[in-house]
Amino acid sequence: MRLAKWTWIALVITSLGACSMHDTPAHEPVVNLTATSWTSEYQQGEFNQQRFEKALPSALQTLISEALVNNPGLQQQGFALDQQLYQVKIQTSQSWPIVEAFLTGQRSGSDTNTATQLRVGLDISWEIDWLGKLDALQQAAVLDAKVSFEQWQQAQIRLAANTAQQWYNVIEAQQQQQLIEERYHNLKANLQIIEESYQSGLNKALDVYLARADLSASQAQLNSRNNQLIQAQRELELLLGRYPAGEITVTGQLNVPLNTIPAGVPSELLQRRHDIKAAQYQLAAADLRVYAAYRDRFPSLTLTASGGGQSSQLNQLVNGESLVWSLFAGVAAPIFDAARRENQQLKQYAIAQGLNSAYLEKVLASFGEVEKSLSLEPNLYQNALLLATAAEDSKQAESLAFENYLAGLNGYVTVLESQRRAFDAQSSAISALNLQLQNRIALYLALGGHLEQAQTTREAFASEPLF
Repeated sequence: MRLAKWTWIALVITSLGACSMHDTPAHEPVVNLTATSWTSEYQQGEFNQQRFEKALPSALQTLISEALVNNPGLQQQGFALDQQLYQVKIQTSQSWPIVEAFLTGQRSGSDTNTATQLRVGLDISWEIDWLGKLDALQQAAVLDAKVSFEQWQQAQIRLAANTAQQWYNVIEAQQQQQLIEERYHNLKANLQIIEESYQSGLNKALDVYLARADLSASQAQLNSRNNQLIQAQRELELLLGRYPAGEITVTGQLNVPLNTIPAGVPSELLQRRHDIKAAQYQLAAADLRVYAAYRDRFPSLTLTASGGGQSSQLNQLVNGESLVWSLFAGVAAPIFDAARRENQQLKQYAIAQGLNSAYLEKVLASFGEVEKSLSLEPNLYQNALLLATAAEDSKQAESLAFENYLAGLNGYVTVLESQRRAFDAQSSAISALNLQLQNRIALYLALGGHLEQAQTTREAFASEPLF
């Protein structure tokens, strides 16, 4: 009789298993949109995995190390990875049996007759993953951890790049502040000369008013530049995890120390950039959840067992005569759930479709970032050279115009115009150098360059493999 029952259960499981072998709705992969080469002819060649911070000044490398340790945003990204790593362990544990110990006591009866019942033992339950649903969810959890790992790696590289860019922004702000301070002192000296000449009857009152107006305007510009410098310092301090007091000292030059970067070919970006790999893992995890949701629509098989002692006397619970046990195998099949499981599957499929589009968007955006930076490189280089020449010529013209004014060869309006042009040219030359540096760092980031100082394991999992 018992054999017949187990045979019947086996036949039901086999028949249901045959029904469940229909293909899971397939998710179409992203089509390959990569080109064979970049449209820009600048910096063609094979990309090598150089560590971009090696070309940076040692003082900046020290600050990057500080940012990688103390930046709160990066720390959050690391703890997000920890959560996913623990989730892998949690998901893995669901494929193992659950064992629970119990000790219960019950007293019942009337005023004249009472009875005591004591029970001790173990309960065991185990969902057999005969359809691969739990295995798919476990694989999805591993992929989620890989997503967090790649995002953590990308966050480190982006933080290093942002720190370098902000470091150069502080240097530019310092040089712009020094330039307007120089101009202010020169205008102040010029005003003194003009006022003395006016008192001697050599100049007109108009020249005095123009000089005073120019001095006041330069004072306002100086105040603005001071504020910009403090703000740039505060932004750098925030990246370093410091209090934004606007007091950090930066010493350096805008001399474009980074070497040119061979860009390689577009297809290599899919294997190099951590954010693209994270998007790939997200899509793969979503496909596994579609599979799990599909398998959840079919019967589940659960084994439960219980064993222990039962007696009215505590000292007899472990006696052989008091031992009892039970074993049960059950198949639960959904019959009516108002299409909940079907809609859950369709929801997971829609999520996968959305992540497919998100992956395509990430790939195209990455190509766009590289193309943009590559196309800017030669223009920024030429602009920096032209503006440096214009700044030098404008300074010569400024000195000559003031000398001619003192000699009575031209009016003070000509002096003001030459001073304005000299200041604008020098200021633009400083900005042009910084733009070169900003674009070069952005290009390295867009190409998926690696970071020498990047962490590759979390402290909580340093003694064991990540995945």
